[in-house]
Amino acid sequence: MSGCRHGQRHTNSEAALRGLDVALWVIDSGARSNLLELNGARSNPQAGVELSRLGALHDELLRRASANPRDPRPAPAKVSPVLETVTLVLELAGEPMRARDIHAVAERLAGEPLRWASVKAALAANAEGNEARFERVRRGYYRIREHVTPRCR
Repeated sequence: MSGCRHGQRHTNSEAALRGLDVALWVIDSGARSNLLELNGARSNPQAGVELSRLGALHDELLRRASANPRDPRPAPAKVSPVLETVTLVLELAGEPMRARDIHAVAERLAGEPLRWASVKAALAANAEGNEARFERVRRGYYRIREHVTPRCR
């Protein structure tokens, strides 16, 4: 530790006055003090260059936006309520159905493609526990659970 004799520690200002190349900070952590070097930690010339470029880019983008304003994009379509659609399919069926058939009917009801993985996940996740909506009859076959109250149609 340059600039320190016999265990003495200098503060940052003392180090600067003594002409040390490395500024030292004493950090008291309770049990013992630790020296922290700040060689270059607060002087980053590259950051100044990057920030000036960022400021110039910001100004350019603001100029372009004011010269050619855009209308906001419409909100994306609502995410398909797969669980509700699958529940409706099984309520209407009134009997156990194959998962692939549930998927096909759910797509027709939704009027759009539904991911097979989403339908399968909705069935699997809601076929277990006390509040399960569905009952797995056998591999790949599900029906509506009896304690689930039918939705109003």
